[in-house]
Amino acid sequence: MAPSSKTETVCDEKQLLVACARTRMEPAIADRIRELAAKSLDWEYVFNEAAENSVGPLLERNLRAVAADAVPQPAMERLKVACRANTVRCLFLTAELHKLLELFREHGITAIPYKGPVLAEQAYGDVTLRDFEDLDFILPQRDLRKAHELMLGLGYRAKFPWLLSADAAKALVPGEYNYRDDKRRAMVELHTELTLRHFPVTPDLAGFARRLVTVAVGGREVRTFAPEDLLLLLAIHGSKDFWERMSWIVDISELVQRHSSMDWDRAIGTARTFRAERMVNLALALASNMFGAPLPEAIHILVRGDTEANAVAREVESRLLSREWPRFLTRGRFRFRRRMVRGTVAGWRYSLRLAVIPAEDDWAMVKLPGPLAPLYIALRPLRLIYKYGWAG
Repeated sequence: MAPSSKTETVCDEKQLLVACARTRMEPAIADRIRELAAKSLDWEYVFNEAAENSVGPLLERNLRAVAADAVPQPAMERLKVACRANTVRCLFLTAELHKLLELFREHGITAIPYKGPVLAEQAYGDVTLRDFEDLDFILPQRDLRKAHELMLGLGYRAKFPWLLSADAAKALVPGEYNYRDDKRRAMVELHTELTLRHFPVTPDLAGFARRLVTVAVGGREVRTFAPEDLLLLLAIHGSKDFWERMSWIVDISELVQRHSSMDWDRAIGTARTFRAERMVNLALALASNMFGAPLPEAIHILVRGDTEANAVAREVESRLLSREWPRFLTRGRFRFRRRMVRGTVAGWRYSLRLAVIPAEDDWAMVKLPGPLAPLYIALRPLRLIYKYGWAG
């Protein structure tokens, strides 16, 4: 699949971000970067969108490599300073990752790190090329209480301290267990088989754990998800958040290119097992259309054959490349979720489940006593409509 040619409908600044958000540079893309950088761009907008889409390090790297003379000197200097700060933060979070892994191991907790510095190494080959804000671990729900105590002992505070209370545990399933160390600006998210509710089928963490691979992160080895399983996790994560950030698509593109020997039969088979093949097809369509990610011919045919995934990909690309992100209202969000699972009945079931299962924000709005917890099923849709609007 070739990169999308629908560039005339988007602003030059967004086109520049797309051209720069990659580690491999073809001559035609380098020429395009030089052409765009020489225009009268709104560099403040470029900075803000690069930060919003977590592609600042790639933007600076590629502008410096192929178009440094075309970029205003103050803009290049500002990018350079921002990337220095990002490098320091990446190295700090990498050290924190190893500290937490060691602590979890000492206390018998099997925590699998992913995203953040692990993804940066696994997909980009360099922890400083992926802008990230937090650390993510997946662990069994049974170990959560112990992990919670360890996080508090390190000086982290729980964003929602009541999440592990008996009443909360009966009433809701959080999106993650979030911990913050405000002094050091560190954030950690703990995920379990229960919080990964955007899987259409409950994830088999034990199965994923049997296929872990070793990745060198900051000079030390860590065990993390195999590329075939990581593709699934990233596709579900991007779909969960409507692919609102460009870097989530770049992650897919870089992962596919760096792991050219990926076992595609296993990757697609695993996606089908969890009824997430539409999400994986969407992720691959976006990566191919926007960033030219090369796909094997059989996968190319498979993805192109999913007409719904390609329709959604065009909508996502249009939103991402608009100068202003169009407001995504409740009806559109519900429809998006419905389209993420093949089959009319299965799609409706999936979207309805996500629309009514209470989350931490529902409890933050109003805390109902245990006997009234079923009322959250009605309150959650009302909160979503209040927050996002229905249809204008």
